[in-house]
Amino acid sequence: MSTDHKKSVTSSGSLRMLMSYVFAEKTLFIKTLLLVVLATAFDVLGPMLSKVFIDEFVMPNHYPTGPVAGVIALFIFSVLASTYLKYKQTLRFLDIALNAVLDIRKRLFKHVLTLPVAFFDYARTGQLVSRITNDTESIKDIYVQFLSSILGNLIMLLGILTAMAILDVDLMLVALTLIPAVVTLIYLYQKFSVKAVTDSRQLRSDINANMNESISGMAVIQSTNQQGAKYQQFHAINNAYYTTRLKTVTVGSLLLRPAINLLSILILGGVVWFFGLKVVEGVAEVGVLYAYLNYLGRFTEPLVEITQRFSLYQQAIVAGDRVYELLQQPPHAHQQAHLDAIPKGDLSVDQLVFSYQQDKPVLHDVNFTIKSGEFYAIVGHTGSGKSTLLNLLLSFYQPQSGSIRIDGHELEEYHQHALRQGIGFIPQEPFVLATTVFDNIDMGRGLSQQAVERAAQQAHLHDVIIEMQDGYQTQLGEGGLRLSTGQRQQLIIARALAGSPKILLLDEATANIDSETEQVVQRALNELRGQVSMIVVAHRLSTIHHADSIMVLDKGHLIEQGNHQQLMQIEHGRYRAMYQLQQQEQRVAQAEQATCPG
Repeated sequence: MSTDHKKSVTSSGSLRMLMSYVFAEKTLFIKTLLLVVLATAFDVLGPMLSKVFIDEFVMPNHYPTGPVAGVIALFIFSVLASTYLKYKQTLRFLDIALNAVLDIRKRLFKHVLTLPVAFFDYARTGQLVSRITNDTESIKDIYVQFLSSILGNLIMLLGILTAMAILDVDLMLVALTLIPAVVTLIYLYQKFSVKAVTDSRQLRSDINANMNESISGMAVIQSTNQQGAKYQQFHAINNAYYTTRLKTVTVGSLLLRPAINLLSILILGGVVWFFGLKVVEGVAEVGVLYAYLNYLGRFTEPLVEITQRFSLYQQAIVAGDRVYELLQQPPHAHQQAHLDAIPKGDLSVDQLVFSYQQDKPVLHDVNFTIKSGEFYAIVGHTGSGKSTLLNLLLSFYQPQSGSIRIDGHELEEYHQHALRQGIGFIPQEPFVLATTVFDNIDMGRGLSQQAVERAAQQAHLHDVIIEMQDGYQTQLGEGGLRLSTGQRQQLIIARALAGSPKILLLDEATANIDSETEQVVQRALNELRGQVSMIVVAHRLSTIHHADSIMVLDKGHLIEQGNHQQLMQIEHGRYRAMYQLQQQEQRVAQAEQATCPG
């Protein structure tokens, strides 16, 4: 499919999505449209009354009290009624717009939460935030600024043309020539501005992404003296955004109001000339000229507004396309899912093959079986595929071939909530919410206080929490700053255990904590042995030497498997070499400490 065809499909889809909110509440829309018609009727009535006043009272110099008072009162009423009805119609359109943005933003964020982890490998946080916030906010303009303006002004044009025809058909035909000229200008604006508007939206997302990346990694940027390079990168994106916005403004300033004003002046000249001919023929009335000039001023203003609103329409549609494109990303869904729970926790992996990029396998024909309650460990050098294997067990990615079964059933047969409830995951980098201890352990699962405390006790964190000022209701701050690194890891363990999982996966959970805290974590895991199936990715081999089985990965291949004693008996074995090297490093470190007591 060509890029242009894809854009066309996306644009038509986003337009259908945006318009669906207009007709979602037909009664509200019909009432709003009725307000527009009534407001236009009262607005158009004003010049007609002025024409009557001039021709019937001013020109004959005859001012009967009753008729004059009636015309003036009706004129004032028409102005007040038109103003009030326009105010009400604006509120109605704003109501439609805010409801639409509210729903689209909820849909978008809910959809993002269902996207597979593989999507976030390439998506930039700043760009996603921009789509959920900036782009959805821009969509509001299509209802408030564009739709209300277009409908109101089109009805106004019809009303004015009708009034003109009533006054003088020939003069109306002169004014009518302005419409095809304006349509041509709108077409040219659309043609020349669409790329600049699209590029500017993308560059705005890039600015957000660049700022998010720079602020998040400020310590690294400053420690590596990359301030200048990051500034130049931001400067280049910012300049590109300025250039595209300038193109949009230039096209708009050329083809919108200035061009319409020029055309309206030409039409005004034509109307005056045509009216002059009628005066010569003795068939024109001064009131008709006044009303026509009044209508002509009102006639050009809606056309100007319509053309100007097309710039907002262009931006809103581009924003809608970006939102629609994100909504079309396929969510993570198991088509064959019918199982709601993991009963035991038996796990089997058969001839598993996986690659992030085609023809570059990360895992090759991996096979192993874990019985419920067993403790398995995975070791290997960096890049051997340890974390990737855990991601596959969590169903974050789908293997190219082979199978993963839990209790004899494929992962695809389990609903997502069953996998998330039945499999606990403890990552290397703990993710802590800026909320209370209780909420961080509960994670919205509606757990009781007793269940949360039990999980904290299993993670040996309960005593620490009780000593805090507000106990389980203590606010941890952003990133859990009120906890030490080890305590944050214990908190994540408590979170995983609170769901009573059947399988527990740990991705180097003790890699970033001190030896004392490691012993606490190790004791917590030992107490779980036999209760849940545990798979531990470990860097420190001393922490997993008592595992039921240890799997050694090398470049995606399972090259050794057995318990500690069995693997240590393998001559020139990879595990044996790794273990001996770590023991030697530990002895050297202890010797250095002994010789340098200070």
